[in-house]
Amino acid sequence: MEYLQPDPLSEKRADLLAAIETERESVQQGGSDEELSRLKDGFNQFMDDFVLAPYGRRSDPFKRLPPELFIAIITQVTSPQYPYIDRLLELTLVSRSWQTIIVSTPSLWTDLHLDSRDTPDMDIKLHLALHLSKHSALTMHVSSLDVWKAVESLIQAHRARVTNMHINPDHRYSVIAPHRSISRMYPLFDQIGYLPGLQFIRLGISYDFGVNDAFVDALIRFVNQNPHIERLSGAPLVHKFLDHPARKILTNIDTPLDLSSVLPYIDSMPAVQSASFQDKKLLPIKAYHMKERLTPVPTGPLKWTSFISSGKLFHPLLPPISKTLVTLKLDICICDACPLLKSLSNLVVLNEVILTVQLQEDYPTDPAAAMLLQCPAQILRIQLQEQVTLAGRLSIGDIQRWYPRFVTDIFSVFSMVQKLSVYTSFRSSMGLEIIPSNELRYLKSLSFNLEPYHTTQSLQFPSTLRTLAIGINSHNLEGIHSETVEVLSLQSRSRTTPKLNLSHWPALCFLDARPGIFSVDWSNDRLHNLQKIRFYGTTISTWDYTTQFCCDLALHPEAIPCLDSLIFQHEFPELDIVFILLERYNFRKQLGSSRIRQLRLMGPSDLIAPLKKICDGKFTDRPPNHEISWVGNIDMILDASFPGCLRCHKTLSICQWQGPVTSFVSLDQLGIELPAYPNTDQDVLTEWLHRERTWQKIQEIGRPKTCGVPLHIGNLITGTFDRDVMFPKVETAYWPYRRTIYRDESYDYGILNSDPI
Repeated sequence: MEYLQPDPLSEKRADLLAAIETERESVQQGGSDEELSRLKDGFNQFMDDFVLAPYGRRSDPFKRLPPELFIAIITQVTSPQYPYIDRLLELTLVSRSWQTIIVSTPSLWTDLHLDSRDTPDMDIKLHLALHLSKHSALTMHVSSLDVWKAVESLIQAHRARVTNMHINPDHRYSVIAPHRSISRMYPLFDQIGYLPGLQFIRLGISYDFGVNDAFVDALIRFVNQNPHIERLSGAPLVHKFLDHPARKILTNIDTPLDLSSVLPYIDSMPAVQSASFQDKKLLPIKAYHMKERLTPVPTGPLKWTSFISSGKLFHPLLPPISKTLVTLKLDICICDACPLLKSLSNLVVLNEVILTVQLQEDYPTDPAAAMLLQCPAQILRIQLQEQVTLAGRLSIGDIQRWYPRFVTDIFSVFSMVQKLSVYTSFRSSMGLEIIPSNELRYLKSLSFNLEPYHTTQSLQFPSTLRTLAIGINSHNLEGIHSETVEVLSLQSRSRTTPKLNLSHWPALCFLDARPGIFSVDWSNDRLHNLQKIRFYGTTISTWDYTTQFCCDLALHPEAIPCLDSLIFQHEFPELDIVFILLERYNFRKQLGSSRIRQLRLMGPSDLIAPLKKICDGKFTDRPPNHEISWVGNIDMILDASFPGCLRCHKTLSICQWQGPVTSFVSLDQLGIELPAYPNTDQDVLTEWLHRERTWQKIQEIGRPKTCGVPLHIGNLITGTFDRDVMFPKVETAYWPYRRTIYRDESYDYGILNSDPI
């Protein structure tokens, strides 16, 4: 990974900041602020002329690319997005050149998403896409019969252009009632009818949705109506479909049927590329061979690239798929592990292996397999599960007898793995023995879980490791450290003690963690490589570790001198502290220091513009600290006539809980004395601890601590310095905080990014 180089800040910039600081002190002593405003305007002009101009409109990096490559990048960026057309329209606002290329490229407008979530203006977007796509082949995504009927008249003249059809379950029922989703899908086949150019159809369902005979009959009628279909993906394989010629165009097998029912037909299914046999019975391989020894095996090679099943179904199909299989996912018993590992070396192009291993009392080894051959797979995921029987759990002593041999065999076979994931339910630290130290010489990425009974004192990582993800349920992180890891993800639902010490991770560039599970020695640590921090969480009703981190960083910016990106996902720092942090960090006088260019957080839309300017390195007018703090809005928090939970009141957000506040307790009854809000930024930071302790007591007044509903997420807004940013129109001023309005639209999910596009 390339480390971020600090901004090349000139001595002139440092001199301007020093002059601004001197003039600010003069204003605080009663002087005029005219000179201070003039100096700030001059500094902003300097930033435009000498720092930001080289990356502005005149040097759009995409202009250096051939148009074909630019279109390929846009296609790659927009294809996973929903809604697709909305994303394209946003990109046309970047610049005139972008708009010209995007609008004049028909292939970018060929994906048509017909979804009930886009009903209000779907016909307008569809008409625009049909016009701009000209005569190109179309791909249609349909999820609702009602939506299809609403736009069928628009599509009628373009039916011959439809070559790909994706039929997905209605999002309104696919999760809570999948059977209703199926019942609403099969009438869609009859309504669509004949499409003369249709070549590929994909169904976004599985047999778990409760596929019935009516659905299969409707699908078969649709295939008969469209004889030009070459490939069919996502159709659950049942007996009725096996006996139909349509099985020849199936590209995947997803079936609850036994392998013995499907094997006789496999030779007549040449288009299949992936197979998933959902057989949950984990029988030993030898017993299965005796049961299925009369089952015919495919005679020729198969083109399967993916296989999902239990281990007992894998061996009969090993020879036909040995030269094509790329992904293998198996559920196996530990007693079948050795013969399975022995056979994996025959899969010459295998890249990813996912194993769920059910542990039993013994791990039998085959003397003939003493020298296991290497498997070419570069991605390995292992989940070790203890099998609970009527006799209870396995004893640790039973597992200890064979576990070292199992680990040795794993390392012998998967010695070329670059990405490893291990999840264990062991009740002792023994489960972590599968985490390698130097056995895997090519390992670059590792993820595993830590349970409370795991000890990490002797846990070591290979020197090639660069990315590490840990699922934490443990209370001991002291033994975890690395000199080479650059990306660290700590996934935890609880705070831990003792905390992870970041000084033991000198190469760290990206930290993804929940606040409160790591520590920084702010006075002595210098994390020069740390460029990006992402915080995530669900509530701030307990101690506010997020704001505490912002306070510490604002007081000691030299501890993380090259921080470039700060992301708060479901974590809500106090906005007054965020502003002070950005101003102190981005307006440092030290040469060679960086600034926070990207900030992502939940916040009122009124604050997006001033936050963006600070991320650009410019001075700007903004609301006073007191006005955007919970202390400045304490009168509303203590007013029982205002609804809302404490979390939303503290974060200045619109609360989903609108119930009345009952049994309200006054501060006098709780013996709470409100702290006076400081006048200077330094005092706001240093006295935050006292205010937070007061807030902990205020939570007992009787107002709900949290509404239990995620904060409203509005439009995704990206601010960049090389173009004018399109912000949503705010009809009523938001500040002072919620004194006149109470609506969701005032709270947006802001992404402030001062990097060039």
